[in-house]
Parts: sequence; C-alpha cells; structure tokens
Amino acid sequence: MAIMKFNETRSASCRFITGLDGEGREKIMTRTIANFKIDSTLDDVYEVALAIASLYPYSVKTVNMAERCELME
Repeated sequence: MAIMKFNETRSASCRFITGLDGEGREKIMTRTIANFKIDSTLDDVYEVALAIASLYPYSVKTVNMAERCELME
C-alpha cells in the first residue's frame, strides 16, 4: 500500500544575534513564522522570512525552514 502525506505544514525560523554574553559568545533570539503554503517556493519562504526579520533591530544569523506532515497507509 502506498504511503500518503496529510496535514502538511511549513514554517520558517529566523535566528538573530542580539549581542554578546560576558564570555564573548553570541546571544541568539529565534522567531518563527508559521503557516506558509505548502506550494510556496524556497525563494518565497526565504524572502518573506527576511522581510519580517527586517522589522527587528538585530542581524539575522540563519533562516531555517521546517516541514511537518502525518504519514499514513
């Protein structure tokens, strides 16, 4: 029997450098943007994440994307 995907979701997380701690290590803040359309391109997800990140006064360190779904027979 073929495996099917259900309830797909996609989100992106931006990790910001908010400063340095007392030992000189980067302090990181993460903000997540949820509910991207499943058919949105990677370029679109990245552009939207950076557009929202531009509203924050911090430098973006990384943009991560996560996809989740249920697998059923």
